[in-house]
Amino acid sequence: MVHKTRGIVLRTVKYGETSLICTVFTELLGMQSYMVKGVRSGRSKGRKANVLFPSSILDMVVYEQPQKNLQTIREYEPAVIYQQLLEDVVKNGVALFAVEVTGQLLATLDPQPELFAFLKNFLLQLDDAPRTDIANYPLYFVIQSARLSGYYLSGEYSEEYSFVDVHEGRFSKEVSHFPPFISGTEAGLMSRLNYAATLEEITAIRMNLNERRLLLDHFLFFLQLHVPHFRPLRSLDVLKAILY
Repeated sequence: MVHKTRGIVLRTVKYGETSLICTVFTELLGMQSYMVKGVRSGRSKGRKANVLFPSSILDMVVYEQPQKNLQTIREYEPAVIYQQLLEDVVKNGVALFAVEVTGQLLATLDPQPELFAFLKNFLLQLDDAPRTDIANYPLYFVIQSARLSGYYLSGEYSEEYSFVDVHEGRFSKEVSHFPPFISGTEAGLMSRLNYAATLEEITAIRMNLNERRLLLDHFLFFLQLHVPHFRPLRSLDVLKAILY
């Protein structure tokens, strides 16, 4: 069956001398793997590899054969031309982090239109944002994309509930039995981040570099505990080096 769909490239792997295998989060079909033949050949026309990169947003015509692990793209073209994201090292690092987190959260091939729309809008806002505003963007993406996938810290910080237990996934009256032991200012910041519903709200939360790094580690550790297939991120060290 042939479908028209928008897709966001999550990962590309070279295959043979001239081809690519692309993992794509499609709006219509969920996460799919596509074989793109001959794209790396100098003789290829209109099928260049330079539009197939992690975070690229495509308009696609694809074949769907449910019995196959590798699907085929008939046509593709950029749906969006980024203005800054590819040339800006920091923005590109945040984008690569976002698409890797998304790939880890997608456990099945089922369509997830809300998560797709969230990732697409996040990438567009990241491309357009001033560099000075994006320090908290990775935290926002991790928290909100996980929430859309059904994973979130319940409750909120208060004088009574002044601890965070990432193992239980909630704000607590008592300190956790296992590390990390999160309380006080740290727990308060996690609560504010957890309930920041927009990029504007999360940008207004002031933290130093060490706090951002520590809180990002806490939220990612929470996902590793509760998402069975969530593995350590390859992009995290690069993100910390360029942003934190």
